[in-house]
Parts: sequence; C-alpha cells; structure tokens
Amino acid sequence: MKYLLLTGFLLYGLTLSAQFRGYSQGYVVLHDGDTLEGFVKDRSIGVFSDLYQKVKFKRTRRSFRKKYRADHLLGYGYNGMIFESISLREETAFFKFRYYVDPRARRVFLKLILRNEGLSYYHLEFIQDDNNFIDFVPLFYKPGSPEMVRVTQGVFGLKRERLAEYFRECPRMARALEEKELRSILDVYQFYLDRCSR
Repeated sequence: MKYLLLTGFLLYGLTLSAQFRGYSQGYVVLHDGDTLEGFVKDRSIGVFSDLYQKVKFKRTRRSFRKKYRADHLLGYGYNGMIFESISLREETAFFKFRYYVDPRARRVFLKLILRNEGLSYYHLEFIQDDNNFIDFVPLFYKPGSPEMVRVTQGVFGLKRERLAEYFRECPRMARALEEKELRSILDVYQFYLDRCSR
C-alpha cells in the first residue's frame, strides 16, 4: 500500500511538472495598470522553436490558463526580461524597412533591452523560417517620435545613414557614424545618451 501511494504521488508530480513545462514565474500588466503575478509562457524552445501569438498566463500552477494577445496587455515579464505592447506598423519599399508607432496599427510585443529618459532599445523578435531559430530586429525609439529606427542590417552592421537621419538633431552623431567611430549598437546608444540627449 505504501508503495502504491508513493508511486501515485510521484506520477502526480511528474504530470504537474510535464503540464507546467516552459512556464516561468512572472507577471502580466493589464490595460488598467493592474499587475497580475503568476507564471508566464510566451515561446517554446527546442528543435522547433516558436513564438506564441498569445502569452499564456497562470496565476498558480493549478489555475486555468489564460491567453493574452498584445492588444490585451500593456506588457509582461519573466526571468528579468520585460516585454511591452506597442502599436507598430512596418513598411517595406525596395528592401528598406520603416517602423512607425501608429495607434491604428496592430499591437506587438517588443522586448525591452535598455531604457533611458531619451532613448529606448528594443528587440522585435521573430522566427527564422529556414531554421526555426528565434532572431530579432534591433530598434531604437526616442519618446514622442512617430517612428522607431532599425539599428543594424544583419551581417552588414550598423545602418549608418538611417541612424544619422533618425538622430539628425545631433550633428555629432552623424559625424561619429560617418567616421566609423561607432561600431556597435551599444556604442550608438551610449553616444546618444552622453552627447546628444542633454
């Protein structure tokens, strides 16, 4: 009888663990500003990675799962990562991409990497079609701007002309980009905060 009970508890524990796989302790922020703490799952990682269209949320391990689209939340977070819901419209013309912050556009979750009063740095995550790998587009955003700027073009490095245009109020930035003083995303971010946003 003891062994039967022990086996039952072990199987129950394994079942709970299997059902809970992939969830992390975190929170969601509703439109009214209420923050609900619980467990969050927004992706599957493995051989076939996937980013979910809806964030899965449970208040407790045993509670029913709720699903939230980006237009249902202000954001969510887990494991020290923060995701914000932003109305973003992407336009493409001749392999040039523009990202507009447009209240009429559909909302998407962007991963917040860095934020300062003058500039935010986000990742727009996506799945690579050919290898099921989670990749991202790095974006900068100046508060109040109608647009975000894509910082790099994959292996081609910084989008220097586009960044100079986005930060046109700071001629020092344009010069530093042109003279290739700035070589990385973090170089550009820090340069803007140190030399342009004061």
